[in-house]
Amino acid sequence: MTSLSRRQILQLGGGAALTAFLASCAAGGSGPSTAKATGKLEYWSGFASKEQETFFRTNIVDAFNATKPAATVELSVKQFDTIDRLVQTALAAGSGPDIVLANGPAQIRAYAQAGYLAPLDDFAKKLGWNDRILPWALQTGVIDGKLYALPSNYESLLAFYNPATLSAHGWAYPKNRSDFEALCAEAKGKGIVPVAAGNADYQAANEWHVSVILNHAAGPDALKQALAGKAKFTDPVFVDAITQLKGYFTKGWLGGSVDRYFTNTFSSQYKQLADSKALFNFTGTWGLGEIKPFFDKWQWGAIPSLRDGVPEEVWELSLGGTYSVNAHSKNLDTAAALVDFLLSDPKRQTKGLAEVGAGLAPIKIASSDFPADIDQRTAALFSAIAGAPNVGYTTWTFFPPKTDTYIVQGWEKVITGDVSPQEYCKQIDTLFTAELAAGAVPPLPQ
Repeated sequence: MTSLSRRQILQLGGGAALTAFLASCAAGGSGPSTAKATGKLEYWSGFASKEQETFFRTNIVDAFNATKPAATVELSVKQFDTIDRLVQTALAAGSGPDIVLANGPAQIRAYAQAGYLAPLDDFAKKLGWNDRILPWALQTGVIDGKLYALPSNYESLLAFYNPATLSAHGWAYPKNRSDFEALCAEAKGKGIVPVAAGNADYQAANEWHVSVILNHAAGPDALKQALAGKAKFTDPVFVDAITQLKGYFTKGWLGGSVDRYFTNTFSSQYKQLADSKALFNFTGTWGLGEIKPFFDKWQWGAIPSLRDGVPEEVWELSLGGTYSVNAHSKNLDTAAALVDFLLSDPKRQTKGLAEVGAGLAPIKIASSDFPADIDQRTAALFSAIAGAPNVGYTTWTFFPPKTDTYIVQGWEKVITGDVSPQEYCKQIDTLFTAELAAGAVPPLPQ
């Protein structure tokens, strides 16, 4: 169960593979940790809400400390928009938290290659991680043949909306590009922001939108081919998709305007939905834990197809974060025991999802593990993802680190007009090609 989960489902290859993945989920849970833990641990994390922090303290920190009396976890709460820089600085100085949180496989590779992380292969065998954690997710933490990270949670992208807003104007939820663009134009004309968006709280929100356009306009098949090195990111299908997304920003369809995009906070976006001042918000399953304080009548929808030929319903596969152990930790066994605890007890996992929208760990979870009073919208969402006929790929999970960093930072220059879509795609392709040759591209699970 992760606490810092800005980018938080499932498995590669299509509907059949996804069905197989979920069948493995239904196999049941796992027992409690058997590690012998002693010593003190520093755990740094940020939280999307006070409710998530309280849940984490009670159900993780206090619960672990109670079951491991010789060990003590000390939680240090950080701002989620600065924690990455704090961790990087501390690791470079040979210090930092015992448990290293990262946004996903792309980021963790750089840490491992810098020698900041302890290999976890022996713990994986001892504690049964190879059997408990779903293979596709576990594989993403293997770097140069060694296991350096465990997936904290899985996620997908979606659209939140206020049904009352659509109803008031007689609008239907869009299923394709034509419907979506017509609705955006009409909403904009009525003074309603078509898609609430902004990166004031978190710069990497840029890549949520890039991931949306790559999967729903270029399409998951084209994207998979490029990630496998069988197509180029300079191909017209990608340049056209990026040009399309830039056009949406230029028209003010995302965020209201380019300038406002840089100042819009997440709370302001949810409030716009609640107040019928925005139609949609493109975000991820992590938003389940963020939107509730703003209004209760929210609903979710699959992000529509944004090009003819792309399926109407595509659910991205994504990992929201990873757990690693600091190579300089003085309590490696205790740190491994805490990671083991974080990735155990399916009922605790589903309780976190139901109560505070916490991400689910990619472990075996049975339908009987879910609480009976779970919000039916949440249950329906995970059912939809489970039955997805088509799956896509997020940038932060399946792109290598240098390419992913440029995707985030370079996008701002695209929407301000300083870099053209063609130049953006060319730089992505250049970086990706070099990292693919260097073996730095995260694996595409089979």
